[in-house]
Amino acid sequence: MLEPNVIPKSEPTIHVGIVLPEDDFTSLSIQIPENEDYQIEFSGRSFLIEPKTEVFFKLTGEKITFKIGAQELNAENEIRLFPVFKSETLKPKQGATVRNVLAGRQFHWRKYINVTLPETLILRRYENRLILINALPLEKYLMCVATSEMGAECPSALLEAQTIAARSWLLANVEQKHRHLGMDVCNDDCCQRYQGTTFLTEHSIRGAENTRGLVLLYQDKICDARYSKSCGGVMESFEAIWGGEPVPYFKVKADAETEPPEWHKPLSDEKNLAHWLKSVPQTFCSPHVVPEETLKKYLGGVDEEGHYFRWTINITQEELVNHLNRQLNLPIKAVKALNVLQRGGSGRATKMEIVYLDSENREQIFSVDSEYDVRRLLHPSFLYSSAIIIETLPKNAEIPETYVYRGAGWGHGAGLCQIGALGMSLKGYIAQDIVYHYYPGSVLKKIY
Repeated sequence: MLEPNVIPKSEPTIHVGIVLPEDDFTSLSIQIPENEDYQIEFSGRSFLIEPKTEVFFKLTGEKITFKIGAQELNAENEIRLFPVFKSETLKPKQGATVRNVLAGRQFHWRKYINVTLPETLILRRYENRLILINALPLEKYLMCVATSEMGAECPSALLEAQTIAARSWLLANVEQKHRHLGMDVCNDDCCQRYQGTTFLTEHSIRGAENTRGLVLLYQDKICDARYSKSCGGVMESFEAIWGGEPVPYFKVKADAETEPPEWHKPLSDEKNLAHWLKSVPQTFCSPHVVPEETLKKYLGGVDEEGHYFRWTINITQEELVNHLNRQLNLPIKAVKALNVLQRGGSGRATKMEIVYLDSENREQIFSVDSEYDVRRLLHPSFLYSSAIIIETLPKNAEIPETYVYRGAGWGHGAGLCQIGALGMSLKGYIAQDIVYHYYPGSVLKKIY
């Protein structure tokens, strides 16, 4: 596993969580590829597994049970599967296939997909659930991240910029959300998307090879290069989303060569934000550069079609009350108002209050204190972004029948804007231009 605050001098092996405890798996199926022999190791024993074999693992009490041929076997805690012959290179669809892995964990695009994973698979019992880890060299991992996060049709400059950001974020090793599980990162939007070689292409392989060992540095530290799908035209600051001290290379900045005239500052002002949301400025992530009818071919395999730059979503009073009662376990009878109290520089709501009537018709206030929770609480499908203005129907009703959210962007909006980076690459910018635009003041350095 990666060591905190250590810049590696050679390519590290990383551990990627594929199945987490919260996924609630007690069984798992792994298909051995048809053109490779695999070895399985557990409890001091070792077996060869023939190509095309499907192995079904099940948690039985405090043991993991599985069959190889007619033989039923038990492992106390850990099982390792890996190819007998290690490959220096990586090819599309190379590896063992794990069925029904969760993608979009905790988000509205949640779905189950089959993923093909190279190198070593580690199956463990964690309390009363199964977890699965993929251990592999960092550069092979990054080849797969580029076309898990974005589509294979993207230009080389975008895939290279995405790879540099992904490498930097991982090696900065700031969040360490899953370290207690023996994982450097997980496979999903919580960290960054990794779907193995499922969507791998020669294009993304070259993207990793062309940028091998390249990271972004700021004052001799690797940049915590977070990114999102679409900033909506203005990038957000670090502290607005995650709190703490400002991070110099996360700026509130137009996603454009020059500031668009439609950007009336500050976007924390409701009138300025309303004007911004009703406009379609010339920014790299806008439909002027990346037409929405062509966007789908550039997106990742689990992304949904939709309007990423500007969008409108309605929710009825009944839907909102039911959702909030499920999320907060409160006796909400009706929602009277949704009041934004604080916004970041991109207009993203970071604090708000929900004014409601309880079961006794008493007026109460619930405080929401983060951009993430604004998105989580205002809609069952998890709002695309918190850069929203909120309207009510009928207007000025004491108890609105419908809440209307008019919004911009998709995700937190800080750091690299993936659709904006796509727009830059389509306009001819190279990877270096792209990462310097989204992480101003950083420098590129090859560390191995």
